[in-house]
Amino acid sequence: MEVKKLYFIAVVPPKEIGKKIRKFKEEIKQKFDVKHALKLPAHITLQIPFRIEEKKEDLLIVILQNLVESLQAFQTALKDFDHFSRRVIFIPATNTTGFKNLHSELQKKLLSNFDLQGNEISTKIHPHITIATKDLHHKVFPQVWADFKEKDFYAEFEVNQLVLFKHDGKKWKILKEFGF
Repeated sequence: MEVKKLYFIAVVPPKEIGKKIRKFKEEIKQKFDVKHALKLPAHITLQIPFRIEEKKEDLLIVILQNLVESLQAFQTALKDFDHFSRRVIFIPATNTTGFKNLHSELQKKLLSNFDLQGNEISTKIHPHITIATKDLHHKVFPQVWADFKEKDFYAEFEVNQLVLFKHDGKKWKILKEFGF
């Protein structure tokens, strides 16, 4: 039995927006020693991490290439800050309809071609870019949130590509970008 590799699929904002978001992550690391979100570039997850046999990687790439041929680019904006419980601080994305449609089409393709497990299937999407997560302890959360809840942030961009990430055993790397 072949070992399965770990992948996920996301929208990555343009580099200049990504740099601004990285500064927020670095600020949180410097002030509060919360750094897990720095492991990845700024991104909006469309498909949570899932495992497939590496020999099926080419099929995954073909499926994603075929999918993007039928997609239309759309506008989104990233505005201010919000949080999930006391464990995640994020920047919400607008145009949830565009993301929901993109997510739905992606899910159809993945579920019809791969045997994803229950914990690899995301039936809903809440488009956002995480700036603090896993190592954001609930005791530190009030301080971090107090620092960010009144901050203003706004950036617009066109969603016109999907990015396939692959875990190499140590870290996530961009495997391929699919423009549409």
